[in-house]
Amino acid sequence: MTIFGSIESGRSALKAQLKGMAVSGQNVANANTPGYSRQRVEMAPLVPALAPGFSLIPGYGVEITTIARVRSEFYHAQAISSGSHHAYWEMRLEAFGGAEVIFMEPGENGLGGYLNDFFDIWQELSSSPESAAVRTSLREQAVSFTDAVRNIHLRLTDLQIEMKNELGRRVEELNQLAAEAAELNEQIIYAGALGEKPNALLDRLDLVLEQLSGLVDISVYRKESGTVEILAGGRLLVQERQHYALALQEGDGGPKLVSSRGVPLELLSGRVKGLLEGINQVIPRLQRELNDQVTCLVEELNELHRRGYGLDGESGRDFFAPIDDGAVPAALQFSLNRAILDDVTLIAAATSPGEPGNGENSLSIARLRSEKIMDGGSISLMDSYRGMISGLGVEGRESERMAGAFREAAAQLWARHESVTGVNLDEEALNMIQFGHAWQAAANFIGHLDRMLETLFREL
Repeated sequence: MTIFGSIESGRSALKAQLKGMAVSGQNVANANTPGYSRQRVEMAPLVPALAPGFSLIPGYGVEITTIARVRSEFYHAQAISSGSHHAYWEMRLEAFGGAEVIFMEPGENGLGGYLNDFFDIWQELSSSPESAAVRTSLREQAVSFTDAVRNIHLRLTDLQIEMKNELGRRVEELNQLAAEAAELNEQIIYAGALGEKPNALLDRLDLVLEQLSGLVDISVYRKESGTVEILAGGRLLVQERQHYALALQEGDGGPKLVSSRGVPLELLSGRVKGLLEGINQVIPRLQRELNDQVTCLVEELNELHRRGYGLDGESGRDFFAPIDDGAVPAALQFSLNRAILDDVTLIAAATSPGEPGNGENSLSIARLRSEKIMDGGSISLMDSYRGMISGLGVEGRESERMAGAFREAAAQLWARHESVTGVNLDEEALNMIQFGHAWQAAANFIGHLDRMLETLFREL
């Protein structure tokens, strides 16, 4: 190597160590930046083109081969997958928690309490059928009971509407993130064409992927250029510079998420899946069970009431207003017969006319509490209601357990990923010292070469 070649070797060393110092400074500056991946300067000995008369010994300096992002793709992929499942179970927990608040079970203000009090007064009426006070108490309790049922059904509908509004916002957010991912893909392609290493853009893209995974389950395919193709629910969402917007489509079973071509997505996790299940399955099932219980109660109690006699000696009257098989849910039709509401003497407590002290029909109605009248005579009304509330609690606890399990799994995976990709300030401080000393040594090397040249030219 010539003396001028040695100067070039020193120059490359100065350039490489300065770049290393700059990268360490960038790492320190972004130590607390969300989504930032620490960078590392990778160097290699500079090897010139081989030619006769050139020697590779002692060498021709150093070159920077790349500025690499320190990543763990395995931990990152596992972490966003666990995060997606956690978002799904967390949303289910919110749906069941909201329903439990509406039913207020167990508690004095729950529907089970109203139902028990209602049958208790029928029992009391059987021993005092001529008492106006007991009859008035029965009417008021029945009014409170029907109001509570309608209120629960309406509040479940309100919860469903709130979840639909959130679903619309989440789908809009999902499309915005998809558009951002497509834009980042375009910028990464452009930076690659200029020969740049788009590490900051890749970090932003990873952050977008993490946010997307919280909404829907995604599959990510990375290309050599750094760009990604994203599939959501098995359908293409982002491809190079293009994104394909998702939409909500109303159907017989409620809203569903469809691709840009109208094909339904088969979601496995994510908050959107939890919202769809809450809107299309959880709340409709609770309302359906409530409607079935109301319909059964009205039919069975009215049938017994029509057989009995009021204090006026007449029979054939309904206690509750009949339920019409129409578009209006049974729970919203649940109300007292107008005649009973206006005159409590028409309550049919007796089994025979002209017997004001006869309360046998009232006792038969009170026994409906424990008689198997639901589901083809396989279960009682109270047991049916308790089963519905028990099922609600079981599913809520399952959602809570699963949400906790995936929360812990995601936290551990993110911690491991952070241990690889996060910035260690102590390590960066040591790197800066190392680069600083290497830069100073390279400068001294060039200084010595300069003095050698000075001596040589003086002698010449």
